Amino acid sequence: TSKNTTIPVNVGLVLDINGEDGKIALSCINMSLSDFYNSNSHYKTRLLLNTRDSKGDVVAAAAAEILIDQ
Repeated sequence: TSKNTTIPVNVGLVLDINGEDGKIALSCINMSLSDFYNSNSHYKTRLLLNTRDSKGDVVAAAAAEILIDQ
């Protein structure tokens, strides 16, 4: 394994992407991941966000989660 090899870790994320809270949450999560990996470049794992839109509906959110799990 080379020193530059990273290990992707898929993470499911369900948000109301069109809602203000969802936009803020996604932006904060992305900034946090970027800051973390910039400060901790020795970590080999990299979180990969698999984002789904809940469309403001808890039933749609549950269905999106099922799709992420597959």
